[in-house]
Amino acid sequence: MLTTEIRNFFSGFTTSVGKTLGKMGVSANFVTFLVLVFGFIAAYFIYSNNFPLAILFVILSGIMDGFDGAVAKANHKETKFGALFDSVTDKVTEISWYIALGFFNPALWGPATLALTFFMLSSYISKHAKSIGGESGGGIIERKERLILIILGLIFSNLMIYILYIIAFFSFITSLQRFYKNYKILKKES
Repeated sequence: MLTTEIRNFFSGFTTSVGKTLGKMGVSANFVTFLVLVFGFIAAYFIYSNNFPLAILFVILSGIMDGFDGAVAKANHKETKFGALFDSVTDKVTEISWYIALGFFNPALWGPATLALTFFMLSSYISKHAKSIGGESGGGIIERKERLILIILGLIFSNLMIYILYIIAFFSFITSLQRFYKNYKILKKES
């Protein structure tokens, strides 16, 4: 997936930044907290119809999301709580953007709700499957791709309704892909 290619390309950079931040005493959980702060600020600017600032803070939130894990790994301080905090923060920030879009323009409530529902469904399938012996992740669209699409929707705001439907559709396909992949894995164990 595009996410994997992007992560591989930037892995050396993020590891370097992670080590530097760790040496400065910055914790991975603090960086994750910044994901949340910048995400909520982005949601506020989406709601306020200030899309240039919304884009800036969506990008900052995404950058921090890329660095929190790097800080933990580079400094050998990965924790189960950190993984949970990261996962919850990712979901809460993204949910806030869909809600902000709905409040900004009521015509976007329907597609924003579909996008939110199907991205959460794909996430649920992934997490639940992993907890019972399956695999998490995978599929045609993941968080980074949705983030890019949301940024494109903010840049080309007249296309946002279509972009939300695209996110919803491909998140639904991702849900099916994750379900089917884990059906095959878990059926072997039955």
